[in-house]
Amino acid sequence: MIAADDDDRWVAFVGADHRTGTIAALAGVFATRGMNFDSLATRDVDGEHGLVIVTFRANERQQRMLVRSVERLAAVRSVQVRRAEDLGVRAAAVVHLPRGVEFRPPRHAAVSWSGSSALGQPVLVEGPLVDVEAVVAAALAAGAHTAATVIEPPLGT
Repeated sequence: MIAADDDDRWVAFVGADHRTGTIAALAGVFATRGMNFDSLATRDVDGEHGLVIVTFRANERQQRMLVRSVERLAAVRSVQVRRAEDLGVRAAAVVHLPRGVEFRPPRHAAVSWSGSSALGQPVLVEGPLVDVEAVVAAALAAGAHTAATVIEPPLGT
């Protein structure tokens, strides 16, 4: 089940036990279904439970099947999935541009930002994931040499 270009992009927030093998089991669910994830990040919530944030492409049916399989994993406590373009999926990014390059996020991007690229400062951007990604793409096109994006968990996760 290789993702097609017209598949939707999803973000899964997986609450799971913080123990050896949890990430391998999660990756195994994707692998046994012939799917890949675009990104995977972990966030330590407390000593016993962690949060895994996975982005992937799939159609609606594949996404539901994948979620059901992930929910059956012994280490998984909760799964929340949203479309990547959902404005409630928030992110933050840091971009570094060469000193002297004046950069401002595109007007259409609903983000807050700080830093002055012209002074050689990193630019910090926060907002909906799709807008943050648009700003990162614009920064890379303007000559940014590094960029890092972090997806924020929804409130209560």
